[in-house]
Amino acid sequence: EGFSYLSDFAVNLLGDGLTGDLVSNGIISGLGSVLVFLPQILILFLILGLLEDSGYLARGAMLIDKPLSKIGLNGKSFVPLLSGFACAIPAIMATRTITNRRERLLTIFIIPLMSCSARLPVYALLIAFLTPHDKPWIGGISLAAIYIFSITGSVVIAAIINKFKGRLIKENDNSSFILELPAYRKPKLSIVINNTLKNAKQYVRKAGPVILYLSLILWVLTYFPNYDPAVPDVTDKSAEEITQLKDAERISTSYAAYMGKFIEPVMKPIGMDWRVGVSLIATFAAREVFVSSLALIFKITDSG
Repeated sequence: EGFSYLSDFAVNLLGDGLTGDLVSNGIISGLGSVLVFLPQILILFLILGLLEDSGYLARGAMLIDKPLSKIGLNGKSFVPLLSGFACAIPAIMATRTITNRRERLLTIFIIPLMSCSARLPVYALLIAFLTPHDKPWIGGISLAAIYIFSITGSVVIAAIINKFKGRLIKENDNSSFILELPAYRKPKLSIVINNTLKNAKQYVRKAGPVILYLSLILWVLTYFPNYDPAVPDVTDKSAEEITQLKDAERISTSYAAYMGKFIEPVMKPIGMDWRVGVSLIATFAAREVFVSSLALIFKITDSG
């Protein structure tokens, strides 16, 4: 809501022209795509920090080591896989602690299968559409089933890859898991908070620029070449309706629309058109923007 307010404020201050749209939908929305994950990242690292400082995280890795060994992993993969439920980027970065190359690559392969928080808007949209409104408990069970299926699917795929590990990854199996178990103790909150802020800062510094650059590129693709479209017969239209007509014309003749129409033959068999293709292109910046992009494009192109 804060970034939405800043976006509207930028439009009111700079106008709805090229500069205002760049600042509003390019820069501010791009920053929002990065920082919208920050609270979840902070909560994740805070809980992991408490578990680690109390001495339980090492015991959790030890307990999970034997089940993971059945699919070619060890206890060192526990924390990266657990982090994958929040965001795959820091989870994949956390695999650096896995010394065995085969296990590290196998962990990286299955981390994207974890249901990270970026997928929750898509899950919520589909569940709300498919389940009866008078039976919300079905939606709750469906969401739980999705998470269970993601864990089960990752285990099955890891087991299959491990079965053919000799053909896929050439390396001697020198895996070992040696861990010194720390004593149980009361976590020091100051240390946990400092480590949490440090990890969150690393996320913003490393993942932030990539997402921001992609957001700016996608803004260019959706705004050009027809950045100031001419809309006929607007004498009886309100200012808001004229803006929507211009936005619809701009997007339908943009580079992103050309790309969406190029992949439309692939989307047609599953009942989708170029607008869904444009939304899929937008997800290259961040997966959670799919629903918002879909809502925006369908809202301003519903007359067509």
